[in-house]
Amino acid sequence: MARRQLKVVRLVEPDLCLECRFAQMASVELKDGSVQRMIHCRRLDCDNWDYSTAEAAKGVHVDDDGA
Repeated sequence: MARRQLKVVRLVEPDLCLECRFAQMASVELKDGSVQRMIHCRRLDCDNWDYSTAEAAKGVHVDDDGA
């Protein structure tokens, strides 16, 4: 994930992401240093994102799915 600008955005319908093939659970480090569990999306043009409250993230550690 080097050289990408990571953003934390609100999901319009979070339940849609649970079955999406582009979504994975991840630990996200925010600018203030706190870490939260969130959905990491590999799709760059999803209609389910609300950019109005977007904020920068410091880092992401995506969970391995074991596959």
